[in-house]
Amino acid sequence: MKIIPSSKSVTLFVGISLCGVTGYLLYLLFKKDDEDDDYLSTFPKKCNFKTIEVQIPKEMVRVLIGRNGKNIKLIEEQSNTRINFKEEAATKTRLCVIRGTSDACVVAENLIQEFIDKQPIVECADMWVPQMAVGRIIGRCGEQITEIIAKSGAKINVGDGDRTEPTRRIILRGTQEQINIAKSLIEELVEQSQLSQSHIESTLAKREPRGPAKSPSPKPPIESPKVEKIFSMPGQPDSQFEVYVSAMLDPSRFWLQIVGPKATELDQLVEEMTDYYSKQDNRDLHILNAVECGDLVAAIFKFDGKWYRAEVLNIEAENGQEASVELYYVDYGDTDKIPYKDVYELRTDFLRLNFQAIECYLARVEPKGETWTEEAKDKFEEWTHVAQWKKLSARMNGYCVREKTRAKREGSPVPGIDLYDVNNDHDIDIAQELVNHGYAMFKKDADLRSTSSRTTSGSNISVDSNT
Repeated sequence: MKIIPSSKSVTLFVGISLCGVTGYLLYLLFKKDDEDDDYLSTFPKKCNFKTIEVQIPKEMVRVLIGRNGKNIKLIEEQSNTRINFKEEAATKTRLCVIRGTSDACVVAENLIQEFIDKQPIVECADMWVPQMAVGRIIGRCGEQITEIIAKSGAKINVGDGDRTEPTRRIILRGTQEQINIAKSLIEELVEQSQLSQSHIESTLAKREPRGPAKSPSPKPPIESPKVEKIFSMPGQPDSQFEVYVSAMLDPSRFWLQIVGPKATELDQLVEEMTDYYSKQDNRDLHILNAVECGDLVAAIFKFDGKWYRAEVLNIEAENGQEASVELYYVDYGDTDKIPYKDVYELRTDFLRLNFQAIECYLARVEPKGETWTEEAKDKFEEWTHVAQWKKLSARMNGYCVREKTRAKREGSPVPGIDLYDVNNDHDIDIAQELVNHGYAMFKKDADLRSTSSRTTSGSNISVDSNT
């Protein structure tokens, strides 16, 4: 029996078939579109990839890269690029190579430029300071200049230069703010140095003549202002330095004090001793029951009534007379005899300062005869202003070995000195003056150069006064 389908069943079957075909055709169409999109998406990316190069100042490269590449890695991450550097010979820049898409490269370039713009501008500046202030600026073992660098952040270099010149160059490198701070700190130290030097000068200017009064030399007529002198500054050991002649026997044996802080300390020490030993109660605490040659004592100097440190050279006791002691004043070089009862124990804290008298001889010359004449001694004393505390300029010129004369302390080699009186319009070479006036003659092997402190800026030298 043949079954004939109904019209509704046929319609349903045809409908389902058409939907299936339509769905399949749409699936194929969308699948093809997706495949085309995937293919096309790769094409612009490949075409958009590029490399750009940027010139970077060499001094900025290290900062841009950062510690362990920290800064450059951050820029790479933010811009999705790869960055490296190429070295260029004989140029002030390095080539920065950026790789990535066009947009990424632009982002990386902008980030790099922004980073550079934010960096402070490093500048270089020169500063000239007085030669005398350089030691204070540097400090012991460089401590002071290291502190200035730490506070300011600037790099500081003290130029070598000619140490006989009155000023030295200091090179400062950093930002303008760092340079300004460093300059301010250095200027403070220069001001302190000048105040210290001014204090020394004013203190030493108050020294009174030490010794019996002498008839004053006639004063030169008042003339127009003199040319300002260049004061000695720290420098070469062969250049000149300022001294006082504190005592003398003759031109072959005299004593110097170095002009400087130690001379000021000595004045303070003498004032302390005078104030202390002027009181009878204090002297009673330091009475000496016995004295030996070589002992250090406190003793008064009869010409000015002040108390000084002294060494006992000899003890004299004659029958029926009061004993006396011969003293060597260790800070001045002169000797004197005073009663035995007038010397006292030296308080130990008064030994804090090295002995200031330095025994010397006048270099290049020797007496015309066998010994120095009294007239030659008088002229030498006058020309060197002995114990009048007028500055002379001095220069080292050899050594000699002299037999020990002091009781317990061994002597050291005696320095030969060239002396120049710079208290007038023109400098006076003391040795040359002795020769010109017939009191002396130059030694056969003498170095006859005559250096003037008006034409050569001298320097202090390091002298060990603990002889």
